[in-house]
Amino acid sequence: MPESLHENGLSAALLNRTLSGYSIVREVGHGSMGVVYEARQNGVGRRVAIKCLPPNMALRDRTVKRFLREAEAMGRLSHPNIVDIHEVGTAGSISYFSMKFVEGPPLDRVLKAGPLAIADVLAIGIDVSSALAHAHSRGVLHRDIKPSNLLRDGDRVMLTDFGLARPLDQEEAGTMTESGDLVGTPLYMSPEQISGSGDAIDGRSDVWGLGATLYELLVQRAPFGGPNAQTILNAILTKDPVLPHKLRDDVPRDLEAVLLKCLEKDVERRYATAAGLLEDLRAVRDGRPVSARPPRFFDPALRWMRRNPVEAGVGVLLLGVAAIFAVVWQSSQQQVSTVREEKRTAEQARDALQTAMDLAAARAELLSASRLWRTGVSDDQGEAFERVANVIEEYETRSPEIVLEAVELTAQWFHERSQEDEGKFVQKIELMSSGQPLERRLAFRAAMYTGSDLFEEAIKCHEQRARLSPRNPEPLLSAVPLHRRLARKARDEEDTGARLRETSLALSKLRAGLDLAVSARNETLVVRALIERARILVDLDQPTAALNDIRAALAKDPTRVEARALRSAAERRAEVLATKTAPTMKPTDVAQKDTAGREAPTSLLGVKTPDVLELTRTKIEDTGKNLRSIYRGFKDILTAPIPQKPTDAKRE
Repeated sequence: MPESLHENGLSAALLNRTLSGYSIVREVGHGSMGVVYEARQNGVGRRVAIKCLPPNMALRDRTVKRFLREAEAMGRLSHPNIVDIHEVGTAGSISYFSMKFVEGPPLDRVLKAGPLAIADVLAIGIDVSSALAHAHSRGVLHRDIKPSNLLRDGDRVMLTDFGLARPLDQEEAGTMTESGDLVGTPLYMSPEQISGSGDAIDGRSDVWGLGATLYELLVQRAPFGGPNAQTILNAILTKDPVLPHKLRDDVPRDLEAVLLKCLEKDVERRYATAAGLLEDLRAVRDGRPVSARPPRFFDPALRWMRRNPVEAGVGVLLLGVAAIFAVVWQSSQQQVSTVREEKRTAEQARDALQTAMDLAAARAELLSASRLWRTGVSDDQGEAFERVANVIEEYETRSPEIVLEAVELTAQWFHERSQEDEGKFVQKIELMSSGQPLERRLAFRAAMYTGSDLFEEAIKCHEQRARLSPRNPEPLLSAVPLHRRLARKARDEEDTGARLRETSLALSKLRAGLDLAVSARNETLVVRALIERARILVDLDQPTAALNDIRAALAKDPTRVEARALRSAAERRAEVLATKTAPTMKPTDVAQKDTAGREAPTSLLGVKTPDVLELTRTKIEDTGKNLRSIYRGFKDILTAPIPQKPTDAKRE
């Protein structure tokens, strides 16, 4: 056994000579309140731990009283998680007491290997809170709960080192020694211990220390840290701990709530007793509800306000003033936005009116030129052609629709005159559009074909345009009147199959074009689609439905002269149909046989009949009646709210 003196004046040899009842084995630890040795008690051969107060520390009466008070406190307690005390005595100048020797390491050494498992932390918390509940019920306050004072003893944890303990009913001035030093370990001290609020120090200070200890065992860092003791103490008084789940993902929210309740700076919001903490820890272990409330996102602000009421009051006042200014500012911004929106709406209305007036003037000019041309006088026709040329030049960039109408009108004139004149005009238009994109050249070519009554060629041009610009409704809508003209031509020629085919194609392209026009928020093309649909309805003897479309078109664009003319035609047709009574013929699916007993040929409608023409005409009448439902579908599209962005649906 070494003979050298310990720094505090003790040596194993000195203790062996002084403590005749014990054989010192080794030193196992030392601190501010004494040195702990492993020893064997003579006579009974019991392995014990002996804590001795060195002679140099025994010179101060206050220190001796504290040492004896620790022994007295431990002597009051008998709990499986508190180290048992065996003997208290004085030998010469050495005060000592012996207690049970715990083989396991303190938890601060265990923690060096990494944070503990959730189940281990809960088990430790239950053991220590149970020990504290027992100590507090016996009137003993520990005041120094930390990992180094918790020892492993097999599957349980033992609470030791009551060097700073005092009876709960004992008056003591604050928590400082006569030298002014704080009593306790800064990392685990409660706010009331730091501030010296002696009257407020009770079992809830031990609850704080245990909460700080469990927090560290869980995430391997103390809830409050810093480079020095002063920084740590200031953090305990003024800051909130980092939420454990932000440092470790698997921390149960109930366990987090329990730890944060232990670390409440306001003692009134902390667990009132260690027994209450013990119950919540057991509830977490068993999966039962806890009394602690999980943290809310605004809790740090509330805690700061409770700690700083003056600053909080000023902050609330400033927030109120800021809120008033925000409301005033928002109101003014809304007024400014309203004025701007009204101005923008007025400008749009003005621009729309100007555009409508320009289009009306252009169409009026084309109509006037057409009348001059029909006179057949050479000078009048020259002036008519000059007017149309001026319209094309003026509206080439402003209104492509008017330009194409002018091209179609001029092509019609030259088609009526001679093939030579028509060829020259075609060459002139081709030259004029040569620098344009392909889609634009196809539009000019389609207009020329239309004016020359080459409807199939014009339709092919529009179909090619639709393939080049699948989101543009204009090529589809431009093809609709061509199919309608072909349907009327087939009607005049009594070609019922061709009439049905062209009418079906017109309706199909009209439906797709109208849908694209609505999605693109193109009012001009919507009006155009309405007029074209009205024309088809008139051709199918549905003038009432056609009038609805015409009214809608004129409501959107009152300048459309052709719409007003169509309205007059539809009204006249409605009057004729109102006075006309025609028998309704219904097609039959019964196969008819001719006089030779053979089945009659099948019509394009799939109905076997001896008179294909008559039954096909009847089918057209039924199709016209069914257009009311088609019209309602189109009307729903037109009256539906216009989407903010064009749809991505591919239209065929």
